[in-house]
Amino acid sequence: MLKAYSDARNRCYLHPHRPAEQKCDRCKTGLCEECVHEFQGQQLCERCVEELDFIEASKPTLADRVRGFFHSLRNTVIAIAVIGVICGGLFYAFRGLMNQPITPEQMARFRYAAAGSFQTPDGINVNSTVLGASLVSYSSQRKGFEAFHLINEYAGPDYPGWRSEDATFPQDVVVEEQNVSGVSKVILTEQPTEPEDTWAKDFEIQASTQGPDRGFVTVGRWQLQQISGPQKFTFAATQSKWLRLRILSNYGSSQYTSLAEFDAYVVPANPLGPGRTAVAGTPSP
Repeated sequence: MLKAYSDARNRCYLHPHRPAEQKCDRCKTGLCEECVHEFQGQQLCERCVEELDFIEASKPTLADRVRGFFHSLRNTVIAIAVIGVICGGLFYAFRGLMNQPITPEQMARFRYAAAGSFQTPDGINVNSTVLGASLVSYSSQRKGFEAFHLINEYAGPDYPGWRSEDATFPQDVVVEEQNVSGVSKVILTEQPTEPEDTWAKDFEIQASTQGPDRGFVTVGRWQLQQISGPQKFTFAATQSKWLRLRILSNYGSSQYTSLAEFDAYVVPANPLGPGRTAVAGTPSP
């Protein structure tokens, strides 16, 4: 049996009755003298010659490569042009928005959105325009330094605070909250870019549930320190729909009085932590 298999391997694959004179250099198939084909310096069978012919014919010519290069280049240019059109359209669409500065109210909205809550370590600021508060009256203001700046939740060098028209007193600012709430803390902030002698000094906080011009009850009277940064004042929780800030003096300016921010907070039960209480009517830490 082994002899028969060996004899078959030593015969031409197309002419089994003829002994194989040699083998195909590529596939090692036995070939008779008639079946040997010369191809590129090799002795090959007919099947390998056909396969190599096909492979050779399939290779891209120089012209094919040039056409392929320009075809690829054309597609690249088209893709770049499309991307350019899209980016240009987006740029022109948003150019106006990019040139507009972010307002303090927008910054406050972003901050609340990032926190996922209106609750802050000081409580909920019901004097915020983000929570529906609005300015209903004021004694005076200067153009560019309007009283509504007091409730935009921003105090800093990049945005103006409030200025009174002159240095007369009292100067009143009335804020209407969205709902009746139990306010127990106010935070006032001096405007750091204003001369320190214009900073508000003595002030009162008054609350009303009857109207923006009646029914006010004084909940506390304090003095702002001549420092930049928020200053906190607490008092017994008082129901209010309207809060009036009454500024009674400044630090010596005869030109005008300034202030950056007037915030009012509803404070959750014992926000200072277990075993700690705030003294009503005194500045909080």
